[in-house]
Amino acid sequence: MKKVITLEIGNSSWWKNKKYRKEASLELKKLRKKYKDVKLVKKYRLKGSNTIVYGDYLLTD
Repeated sequence: MKKVITLEIGNSSWWKNKKYRKEASLELKKLRKKYKDVKLVKKYRLKGSNTIVYGDYLLTD
């Protein structure tokens, strides 16, 4: 079974970047224990004044 999830993985502000990266890494640790393979598909930002960096991850059993 394949599944795609989106996580907030960064920010342009250094202190927010630290926060988002830490939260994403903890979530990815949990997912790697549960799923056989976790791969980053793409990184992107939404248009506008949003400074959050998103990442799409592909999960396979």
